[in-house]
Amino acid sequence: MKKALVGVGLLLSVSVGTAFAAPINNLERGQSAVGLMTDTFYVEHEIVDNLTIGYQNIDRKHGSSMDDFYAQYKLPFSSVRAILGHRDLGSGSTYIGLSVSENLAPKVNGYASVIGSDDFTEYQVGARLELTREVDLNLNYRNFRPDHYRNESRVEVGASYKF
Repeated sequence: MKKALVGVGLLLSVSVGTAFAAPINNLERGQSAVGLMTDTFYVEHEIVDNLTIGYQNIDRKHGSSMDDFYAQYKLPFSSVRAILGHRDLGSGSTYIGLSVSENLAPKVNGYASVIGSDDFTEYQVGARLELTREVDLNLNYRNFRPDHYRNESRVEVGASYKF
């Protein structure tokens, strides 16, 4: 599976977009996470086994901020998650996507994701370092490619707290 994660990461890093700003967290049933990245705030909660719901706000440098409401479903016996979300209620668009997450080393987890709609494509490749059972540090590269606005790419750093 590590080879597949590296392959997805390489594919995403040379393709036309990057993803979902919130890192891919591994939560347990009833557990929540709150986090800050360079330009993103998010909160997630695993409501039942393998189903996480969340909200994120991305402060775009060129354009208005984006609000996402989303769900992630972890496929059984797999490190792959299906993502369904909606960006900017009222005037935005519904998107779908996939993510993969895999242990790269002790306390280091790598992830990659792609989401898209008829209005945009995003990709993300990142790593999460577990400092404690509750606190993670995150580093990722993400690229946002809207159909009608300026493309954005950036490296982000941040932290998550799980409770």
